[in-house]
Amino acid sequence: MENKRASQLISDNLNNIYGYAFARLYDKDDVDDLTQQIVYEVLRSADRIRDEEAFWGFLWKVAENTFRKFIKQKERRKSFLPLPDGNAEADTLPSPEEELTERESKNEELSRLRRELSLLSKTNREVCLAYYFQNKSCKEIAEQQNLSLEMVKYHLFKTRQLLKEGIGMERTYGEKSYNPGVFRLNFWGDKNYYSNICNRKLPGSILLSAYYTPMTEKELSLELGVSMPYLEEEIKILTDAGLLLHNKGKYQTNLVILTKDFEKELADKAKNNFIKISKEIFEDVKALLPTINKAAFEKIGFDEDCVIISLMNIAFVNAFEKTDEKYPYGEYKPLPLGGRGFLWGHDNNYDFCKFSGIAMHNSEDENSSWFSTENYKVFKNCSCFFSHGRFGENSRLVLSAIEEKPLPHASADALNEILSEGILNIENNRLFANFPVFDETGYINIVEALYSVIEKETDLMKEYSDIAAELLTEHCPPSVRDQCGTIAAISYRLDTAAIIFETLVKDGIITVPDEKKTITMWGVKK
Repeated sequence: MENKRASQLISDNLNNIYGYAFARLYDKDDVDDLTQQIVYEVLRSADRIRDEEAFWGFLWKVAENTFRKFIKQKERRKSFLPLPDGNAEADTLPSPEEELTERESKNEELSRLRRELSLLSKTNREVCLAYYFQNKSCKEIAEQQNLSLEMVKYHLFKTRQLLKEGIGMERTYGEKSYNPGVFRLNFWGDKNYYSNICNRKLPGSILLSAYYTPMTEKELSLELGVSMPYLEEEIKILTDAGLLLHNKGKYQTNLVILTKDFEKELADKAKNNFIKISKEIFEDVKALLPTINKAAFEKIGFDEDCVIISLMNIAFVNAFEKTDEKYPYGEYKPLPLGGRGFLWGHDNNYDFCKFSGIAMHNSEDENSSWFSTENYKVFKNCSCFFSHGRFGENSRLVLSAIEEKPLPHASADALNEILSEGILNIENNRLFANFPVFDETGYINIVEALYSVIEKETDLMKEYSDIAAELLTEHCPPSVRDQCGTIAAISYRLDTAAIIFETLVKDGIITVPDEKKTITMWGVKK
């Protein structure tokens, strides 16, 4: 065989030769030396190889013989015995090109070894590091890891096999290693303990990666370009939170993700449903104005457009509640981190969400005052009460204004937030609402007047959420399809209200106020 062809075959299989040496020698320098000697001996005798079929048998035979000679030479060096004639080591220094090639080869091999170490599971990695890097005995490792001596030996053997196999492999990091994407978490329920869990890129990237296909830790590590020691901690956090499920060594995302493709298809599929009915609902509410007691609106200076927007919002929220009564989406379920409710995700920065937030305060005490506020994105200039971080404090401030009580104790941050948003005014140490406040009888009369609008919107909410649920089941993996109906009902029933407002603004029927006005917030005083 020509030397050029032999060189090509060796180059193509250099990883396997290195793996052979690594399986027999665990000193990095010795592995490098043996690999180079095998390559040298094969090339030196290449002209004796008949053809390519005979090459492989010849290669491994030479490798075995070279290994034996290598061990004998190493033993002689230790005992200062002279090498036998004909096997003396070369006394010439390598050329600069050879030194560069050798350094690059060693760096690449070391990089591969580090890569494979980073992909080992927690127990395999810790046993390997303790034995080879910390020079601990198997007995010491067994005590440290709470394992039997036999299991420590098994993990060492398994680790050597994994490293040997992995070093000879070409691995490619996934797209998420350089393009993590965007993930946002959404919540509907009572107390939100999940607001900060996906603020970083890594947990969101894990959930996006394992959404359609279950993945092992190693597969996630390669997809994300993150080594196991860092990845394991994030996986545990997500698993403990119930956002990630572990089954038979693989992890899969345990919530529905509303993807950009799904959102776009839904918008196209349902857009014609809103063109006609939006104008109908506006005209229905406008026609009711003469029958409505507008004292609560006039008190805060609402013009006709603001009154119509406020009444439509009251109708929409009541329709949402009525739709749930007729077609319930299910009981709030306990969540692993606390609280009760539902979670879902977005593979974008809430680009398709219609609200900046929704907040309601309904006390368990039937005789307690309450409020509701919906922060529609289409009314971006208008204030809205929505702050998860200080919800309790802000609620007390709002309720004190509704009930016309003295200013309650609250932090300066909470008070500044509620005043700067224009939700409340303060005068003589008392708070006043900048939104309509009704007594219970007045509110009931308004809801009864809006009955036909509420009925019409209830039917539309059911229709739209059914369309969304059916389409969502086509876009999500089978593992979370049972959640689709609930998430579609929560997300898209109230979205019908936002889409109606957006349609009316786009068509110039409703004008968004230039100044801050709490047009989509109201309170009821008991």
